Order: sequence, then C-alpha cells, then structure tokens
Amino acid sequence: MLELLFRGFRVSGLCRPLRSRTLTLMPPLPPSPPLCLPFNAHYTSTTALLYYSIVAIVLAYVVGFSIVLKKGYQASTPAAGSVAVKVKGVSVKRQPGNVAEPFVLYDATDLTVYDNGGVFIATNIMRTEQARGRCLGTYHDEACIPGGPDVNNCTEGFLSRTGMQTGHCNASKVQPGMHRCEVIGWCPGEPEEDEISPLGNVGNFTLFLRTNVKFPGMQDADGKTLEFTNANGTVPTFGWNLFSLNDILGFGGIRYEDIQATGADVVMNIYFDCDLDLGMEKCGPRLPFEVVRLDTPNSELSRGYNMRWLSAVSFVPDVESAPDAVFDVGGDTRAVVKAFGPRIRVQITGQGRRWDLMRLTTTLGAGLALLGVATLVVDLLLLYVLPLKHTYQGLKYQMYGAEEEEGVTTGSASEEEPLLGVGG
Repeated sequence: MLELLFRGFRVSGLCRPLRSRTLTLMPPLPPSPPLCLPFNAHYTSTTALLYYSIVAIVLAYVVGFSIVLKKGYQASTPAAGSVAVKVKGVSVKRQPGNVAEPFVLYDATDLTVYDNGGVFIATNIMRTEQARGRCLGTYHDEACIPGGPDVNNCTEGFLSRTGMQTGHCNASKVQPGMHRCEVIGWCPGEPEEDEISPLGNVGNFTLFLRTNVKFPGMQDADGKTLEFTNANGTVPTFGWNLFSLNDILGFGGIRYEDIQATGADVVMNIYFDCDLDLGMEKCGPRLPFEVVRLDTPNSELSRGYNMRWLSAVSFVPDVESAPDAVFDVGGDTRAVVKAFGPRIRVQITGQGRRWDLMRLTTTLGAGLALLGVATLVVDLLLLYVLPLKHTYQGLKYQMYGAEEEEGVTTGSASEEEPLLGVGG
C-alpha cells in the first residue's frame, strides 16, 4: 500500500488542499488539480490591510505615546529635599470696652509656631493669665449642688479638668446662682467656651519658602549631584519664593475668612517634574502649589485646628478681675495661649528625568513585543468573525484518518494537522 498526499496551492491565491487518500498498487493515476476556493486576491489584500493597520496602531502607540509623550527615553529619580519657612507680618487685636488699651499689636513671632513639617500661624487667640492658687472649676462637669452627695459632685482629692478638688462646693461671685467645685491649680481656669475674636491682617503675612531639592543619581559633568535651590543669591520675590498666607490658601480654594475663627489643617505639596536634559535653569516647582484641606469644615468632632503654648510672664494677680480665686503669695505665674489658625504641612514630591540609553532600549523592546498582537487579532477575525471564516478554517486545518473505502475502515482516530502558519 502506498499512501500519497496531495496538497495544492495556487500562486495567485489560496486553495483548499485535497484530503489524503489510500491507494492500492496499480498504475498511477494522473494527479487531481487542487480545488480552489473563493479565498481570492481581494480577500487576501483586505486581510493584509487589516494586519498592517493594527501594526501601524501599535507603532504609533510605542513611538508617539510611550517614547515621545511619556518620555520613554528618559530615566527618572525621585526628588528629595526640604523647605525652610519664614513668616513675617504684624497683626492687631481689638479690645472692645478697654479704653486704656483699645487694641493689642502682635507680630509673627507672637503668632507663629515652627516644626520640621511646616508652620502654624495663629489667626484667633485667647490668652489667660494664671497664678497658682484656689479657684472654681470652669467646666460643666465641675458644677455641683450645695450640700449634695459626694458622688458626681465635689470629692476631695479628685483630679478634674481644672485641678485637684478640695471637696468644697462654692457659689460664684461673678455669676450668681452658679456653683462649682473648688480646685487647687492654675487660677483662673481657661474658659470652657472658645472666644471668637479673630486677629486682623494675618492673611497678609508673608511666607518665604527656601527650597532645596536634589535628584539622586543625576550628576553633572563634574560628578556633582544636580540640585535646585531658590535661595542662591536671589531676593524674596512674590510668586517665586515669597507668598502671602492668602495666596497659599487660595491655591486650594480656601478663603481666609472661612478659617480665621476655627483654623484649618492644610497640606501644601511642592511638585517638581524637571527635564534635566534642558539644564537646571529650566528646573522649578509647578505653580500653583497643590494645597488640600485635611480637616472636615462641617464636622463638629474634628473641625479646624488649634494649639496651646505658654508664655512665661511675671505679674501680680488681680483679685478684682478674678474674685472667685485665692492666689498663693509669691506663687508662679504664666500665660496660657490657645490659638486657632491654619496648620500648613509642607512636603516635596516629584522627579527629575534625563536621557538614558537602557531606558530607551527597554521601552522599544516592550513596545515591539506588542506587534505579535496584530497576528493574533487577524487570526481570530479570520477564524470566527469575517464572512469566509469557514473557508479559512478549512485552509488552516486538514482532517485525515477515519476514512472508509468500499466498506473497509482504515486509519486511526480523526486528528487535525495545521496547514497554514498564520497564528499557528
């Protein structure tokens, strides 16, 4: 038995191959011509157009988007640096009813608290001058009933919010009918209700931002790490390294009038995206800065921002201004300041970018690998979508075996043998 395999292809197009036949030993038969199907040149050119269109799209993505738009030819390094803040300005607080001192002046030193992460600027302050002694508690939970039981009233030795209770329930000389537990501590205590008395002109305070940023791994011709600074011999310049408090709040859409009484917790991000191929003179922070308010303006639990600090003062306690207090003779004195205002947290983010051959090679290699998608897409469209999909399936696979001749079964189980190399 001789097994002859006939497969025909036409140069001008694709033809369906003949199925394999099992022949007996007899004079050879003339070869049968291949059976050509309507998979003609027009259909082939349409398929080629589809393939090269997908290739063009992939190349446009690799070159136009990955390399040109996204700077795929540049290596990047995170920006690392710090910002030193200096605040200057003068404010005034009016004191209604005080004929001798109708207003009090404050400068930035009185109203500013610095730390490593930023700065706090007071816009509303309450100042309480205190001395050691005995006085009435100032909070509602220190209220008492004369002659009442000790439970939830005045218990000797109990530490309440104002001080240590003496066990006495005394009437207030300032507010008739009110009784509070007597305490030993700093007198008079801070008022429970916050006073709303905003300071004037704080919105015009200026903030000088001395910024220094380095780009690790990026070096100049002398091997020195590339660095940006806005304090290299320049003078304070508005919009460059000098900003008013109103300007900074405005970057985040925050109005000074909305936060001057209760304060706000604010983060200011100074973002760098420097193309170092253009030189350091083209490097600078993105303006306006990104400013976001962290606290919830409408929340009763965590709204605004406030701080407390002490001022060491020496004064003789005025009994007339605090008739409910009995001060220690020669005792310590202090001034407690509770201040509301914006807490500005300053941070630096960003990157520096520079030409790098390895980065370009990696981007090109990853992009060109996507060209295999064109072959896969065209193959799937030919097999399952386009009108001649059944014809293409017959061209791609040949069924052989499981044939019967004159009632005799020969061969083995049916199998598929790929004929076309498109996608296979």
